[in-house]
Amino acid sequence: MPRTVRRDALLPDARRTVETYERNHDTRFTHLLRFEPQVLESLHAPGELPDSVRVASDQHPGVVERMAVVTAVANLPEQQAAHRRRYLRALLDIYGMLPVRVADAASVPGAVVVAPEREGRILAELLGVLPRHQGWTPQAKRMPAAGGLLVGVDHRLPARSDRLVVVDGVVASGVTLMAVMHLTARPGAAVDVFTCHATAEGALALARYAERREVSLTLHVGHLSGVLDERFYSVDPEDRATLLLGDIGDTISPVAPGT
Repeated sequence: MPRTVRRDALLPDARRTVETYERNHDTRFTHLLRFEPQVLESLHAPGELPDSVRVASDQHPGVVERMAVVTAVANLPEQQAAHRRRYLRALLDIYGMLPVRVADAASVPGAVVVAPEREGRILAELLGVLPRHQGWTPQAKRMPAAGGLLVGVDHRLPARSDRLVVVDGVVASGVTLMAVMHLTARPGAAVDVFTCHATAEGALALARYAERREVSLTLHVGHLSGVLDERFYSVDPEDRATLLLGDIGDTISPVAPGT
């Protein structure tokens, strides 16, 4: 399981990494969580997906068609505005094909929406769940650290909640969402995570984390495919140079209205 670490307890290289990420994203991480290599290995181990992972593409072939658009744009050597708009439209279409609407989950009394910057916040705004519902948009960034990962999260988090609705674009390693749940979900909380894509490793990691934390998790995902590379990105297992989604925030932020 992840553990909270103090900034002054970090080794110099890790501290410099954290400070670099803070400068690049114009933030300060008030929470730092470490995922040791053996923890990641355990969370990402092969296994059978539980019923709590609900994959829209199993019933809706249109999701796979949209994912093909996303992958094609992610691997272009140069992205024009028209490409970015097609990419964003495909993501929003995938959300529309999920069997449960994000807005319905967010409308449940007591639900708190958490939509990490940038893609989570942008998608939540365009899907109409921010600022209509109580919501929070933390920076939550994963950083390499001695073979494992650090996740830095800023102060924009709710108090601990019994019902969370998490909006994001992709679950690759799953560590940023696990960090968010670690900081915000009470034991026994009901958590609905909505995302366009996940790797099997990331989906399994979220399910295992939730079970160990005694959190009732449902993962609503458009499509499940790919593997994690050494940078913890989602890539094509047949050609690991091919990104499945790339950096969603970088891709959609220039063409997302109101951001």
